[in-house]
Amino acid sequence: MITLLPVDPTVHGARIGQWMASAHVSKWWGDPDGRLDDLRATGSDNHAMIALDGKPIGYLRWEMVDPAALASVGLHAIPARSIDIDIFIGEPAEAGRGAGPAALELLFARLRETTDAPLAGLCTSVNNHRAHAAFKKARCTQLTEFDDPVFGPCLVFVRHLR
Repeated sequence: MITLLPVDPTVHGARIGQWMASAHVSKWWGDPDGRLDDLRATGSDNHAMIALDGKPIGYLRWEMVDPAALASVGLHAIPARSIDIDIFIGEPAEAGRGAGPAALELLFARLRETTDAPLAGLCTSVNNHRAHAAFKKARCTQLTEFDDPVFGPCLVFVRHLR
């Protein structure tokens, strides 16, 4: 059973760092050091460990979109107050087995209950086919493609929350 557990950076930080440095995560997430800085700056209500039967296997974080940042890359179709989500399954043996879509479903339910966000979105490289499949399995639809200044051509997937 997939659950979302609170993140304690002192307990989970090293494990998340190992996952971020692994080839199957860093290929899509980029520089682990910068991302670990993001982790340390994330409020406790904006990230979670993805757990399978109580054992952490991945990481999930979310934040309200920055309309100016979206506009700077031409993403005008995403309304204010929407939520941007980042997710990865850190344990390679668990990737591609449904944990990501299950975790996203839990997060979407939480966001519907705790925010007034109109939609949630996820972005990833046009080449990250495993993520595309997971997002579609979580009933997200492809909104658009854009050129990310760091990661290059990316797809935006969204799930309406209202």
